[in-house]
Amino acid sequence: MDEELTLSETRDEVVSTNRLAVNRLAVNRLAVNRLAVNRLAVNSLEAQDLMSTEEGRDVMAYIVGCALRTGETVTLQDTAGTQYTMAGWIGLAPAWATRAPTVSERRWVTACILARTNVNGVPVHISMRHDSNLALLTTAAERTQYSQVEGAFYGDLFASTSVWYACSNRGWTTLSPGTFRACALSPNGITTDCGFTYTGACTNTTTCADKTAPFGGCKAGGLTYNEVITINLTPTQQAGGTQ
Repeated sequence: MDEELTLSETRDEVVSTNRLAVNRLAVNRLAVNRLAVNRLAVNSLEAQDLMSTEEGRDVMAYIVGCALRTGETVTLQDTAGTQYTMAGWIGLAPAWATRAPTVSERRWVTACILARTNVNGVPVHISMRHDSNLALLTTAAERTQYSQVEGAFYGDLFASTSVWYACSNRGWTTLSPGTFRACALSPNGITTDCGFTYTGACTNTTTCADKTAPFGGCKAGGLTYNEVITINLTPTQQAGGTQ
């Protein structure tokens, strides 16, 4: 039906634009966590630092894309007063356009940003999943095409002390040449190749209460996060690493 076609087209657009480079996110983490105190608005002083560099604007574009719905936009400005209009994609925290985000909304946007980050900023097609969040609905065709579970992402980049977590669906050990999805890969069991804190296998009950993908109730730092996004890849994308 037409509604399903529209959903599919929207999700395909999101799936095809996952290229945020981890170094851009890391450099701008201090500016990112200041966004939690205000709405996304043109006169937001908290947003101006991010908007004043190309790298910061790239990060902000992902924040807005994750927070607002398709068809929604927000205009922000840099410290010189130059304005930029950014578009929403997924709609995990649409009310952020009119007020400060809740903790849950911050966590949803965090999970989205982390899930859409890779090592070198190279576009990689991924499928974002959650059991009950309507913004993360998938079509039957998408579920068939992206059949391999990579891992899950969660945390809070906007907290006073930002945290980013990833768990894996399998025992990743090495990064295969040509593979850019490395944020759930951990060569040492402590951090992933993207620098995220590695929390182990998502399938362990000590990591996630819902240990069947899409994962949920994942733990880290003494907290349980219900705002978790699981990433699925195509079989050829998940050729790197060892089982």
